[in-house]
Amino acid sequence: MFLGKVVGTVWSTKKTENLQNLRFLIINPLNLKKAPLTDVVICADLLGAGVGETVICAYGHAARQAIYPQNPNALSIEAAVVGIVDRVDVDENLIEDSPRQIKSGK
Repeated sequence: MFLGKVVGTVWSTKKTENLQNLRFLIINPLNLKKAPLTDVVICADLLGAGVGETVICAYGHAARQAIYPQNPNALSIEAAVVGIVDRVDVDENLIEDSPRQIKSGK
């Protein structure tokens, strides 16, 4: 799973049958410092997330299970919004120290 910011929507009137009635969002993944990465991911969304919101996204089987638990293998998706985030609390000191500790072998 990863955190991301909703930066847009994808509109598709023609799509495979197993994707009918699914809404798709453009998600910009966030790193642990809450900074956006340069890539985007297209995620299915049943929760109604809006542009500007931070969301939790799942990949692969977990994403399909979240959207269609009765038969997850019937969906042609790779990512899905599984939560809309109200708040993120991060101890910035721990994030800053982690890479140095790993690199120095501590």
